[in-house]
Amino acid sequence: MTVYYTGQGDKGQSAMGVRKIAKDDPLFDALGALDELNSWLGVCRASVKLKAKSYKLKAIQETLFIAQAEIAMLGMKKRYTLRVTRAKTEELEREIRRIDAVVPNIKKFIIPGGAELSAKLDYARTLARRAERTLVCIKANPDLLAYLNRLSGYLFALARLVNFRLNIKEESPSYRP
Repeated sequence: MTVYYTGQGDKGQSAMGVRKIAKDDPLFDALGALDELNSWLGVCRASVKLKAKSYKLKAIQETLFIAQAEIAMLGMKKRYTLRVTRAKTEELEREIRRIDAVVPNIKKFIIPGGAELSAKLDYARTLARRAERTLVCIKANPDLLAYLNRLSGYLFALARLVNFRLNIKEESPSYRP
């Protein structure tokens, strides 16, 4: 039988290795932000259906698991050799350039939305930004911070690509009161 709870965190602390850490510690904010982003990317993947491979979302989710392990090891005060590296950020940069060659240039701010998947990807972009901000607070690996920053850019570009492929016109704010 699988056990889905330990009961050890019922009093506001969780075990991180042999250490007990308060659940309001910024470390758990960082882990939670990464988990939330990863879960939402799963929602996005479920929306993609047949073209899931072309959007690289599963590979990003795998990288986010590495990020979570890296942050957990930070909490345990242990060195973790498997880390999010600059190479992962460079992969995202290549993907952004690939998308940028297809979608029209941006001339104004864009209101999130359009296709349902585009809106979900835009929301994922905001979750990536939140994760980045929380990881700054715990002094995370600079390569991981760069990855999250680029991930938000990739998700923005991907949201635009989805709308472009579906012939959904991007809308800009009117700024009318």
